[in-house]
Amino acid sequence: MIKPHLSQWTEAGSLVFVSGQLPFDANRRISATDIGGQTRQAVSNLESVLREAGLGLADVVKTTVWLAKAADFAAFNESYAAAFGETSPARSTVVCPLVLPEALIEIEAVARRQS
Repeated sequence: MIKPHLSQWTEAGSLVFVSGQLPFDANRRISATDIGGQTRQAVSNLESVLREAGLGLADVVKTTVWLAKAADFAAFNESYAAAFGETSPARSTVVCPLVLPEALIEIEAVARRQS
C-alpha cells in the first residue's frame, strides 16, 4: 500500500482539521465487512486522532462522510448516531467509489478548540 502524503490533523486558529479516517483496525486492515462495523471503526479512528490533538468527539463541529453505497445510509446513520451520542455536528454525506475497494466509508472532521 502506498503511504499517503498527509497529516492526520492540522490546526488553523481554533479549528482542527482531521484527515479522512478509513475503517482500519490496529493491524491496518479493514476487518469489518458491514457498514455498521466499518462506521464504528472509522469513528474510533477519528476519536484517536482527535485525542492526539487534545480534543474529543464533543469538539467536532462538522464531518464529511463518503459512503461507497447509498443503500448503506440507514445502517451508517444508526452507527454514526450511536457513536456521536448527544453531539450532532453538521454533516455532509456523499456517495461515491472509495480508493480502497473494501472500504465502505471514510469520515473527515473539523473540530473546534474551546478558548
